[in-house]
Amino acid sequence: MKTSKLLRLLSALILLLTVLSCNAQPQGRPTAFPTDAPTLTLVPTATDTPTPVPTSTMTPTPTMTPTSTLVPTATPTYTATPIPTRLAQLPFLNTNTGSVDWSYFYLTQKENLEDGSLVALSAMVAFQLMDRGIHTETIKILGDDVTIFYLRVRHDFDKNMGEVKLILTGFFGGGLEVNNVPADGSTYINVHKRHANVAFEPWKLHQEWSLPPAQREPLFESMRLDELEKYLGELPDQVILLADHPIIMKRDKWNQLYLDMDRISASAARLSPFFAFNEFNQMVGQTTMAHVWQNYLAFSSDIPADLINKMSFSAEYLVFVTP
Repeated sequence: MKTSKLLRLLSALILLLTVLSCNAQPQGRPTAFPTDAPTLTLVPTATDTPTPVPTSTMTPTPTMTPTSTLVPTATPTYTATPIPTRLAQLPFLNTNTGSVDWSYFYLTQKENLEDGSLVALSAMVAFQLMDRGIHTETIKILGDDVTIFYLRVRHDFDKNMGEVKLILTGFFGGGLEVNNVPADGSTYINVHKRHANVAFEPWKLHQEWSLPPAQREPLFESMRLDELEKYLGELPDQVILLADHPIIMKRDKWNQLYLDMDRISASAARLSPFFAFNEFNQMVGQTTMAHVWQNYLAFSSDIPADLINKMSFSAEYLVFVTP
């Protein structure tokens, strides 16, 4: 009896162990040897961070006031400020050959060939100042723009007062003014000053001008254009102006004169009234203007009516005679 109970007890224990062995291992209980639970290893990943775009620093600027749209216009051409007319009064001046007035001239050189033809002529001519300023004009000479500087004067052509453009000097380039001319020899004008009570001998003055520069320096003063303009404004009402310059020039000098006109702006300006050129800039002879002066000074011919108030003359040097 006891044996059968023991067997039943063992059978029940075996059955119990069998059931327990088939069940899953309980979770959350400690094991005999603790083990590290596996963990997920984080793999670093690149994070797209946008590169900041540099921005321009704002510079404060003044707010513009709205204005009406301008209509395009042509670039204005330089126009000189008008110089008021101020006619010079005639002081009393005598020479050994007579009195000096607005019709006075003296031939400082006259050369004829054996047949009587005139080959060289220069003269000192008296002029009446019309104002006390220096005027400018741009002309073409040998294909180049040349700004010429001149005085507005008048001469009595046999009881007919006519305006004359008395050319002082010139500079290559257009639209120049007295105060912005290049600093070269063309800037200077030779001036002789004298008083009316001193004996006036134009032949002697011309001879002295023909001397080397070092010897004539005490009698002739070199003045810049701006200095001359200032001097003009300081002249008294009574003043006679005389200018000396060649008019007819020997043909054997034409080549040199052409070179001078091509390279020296003052020569280009002063000689331009007396020489003519064709469309190829070749010298073709002396101008009608030169022959009109020749006929008037050497042969007492009248000035053609269409040239009155259109005559030009030049000045190698100026003579100012005041009381």
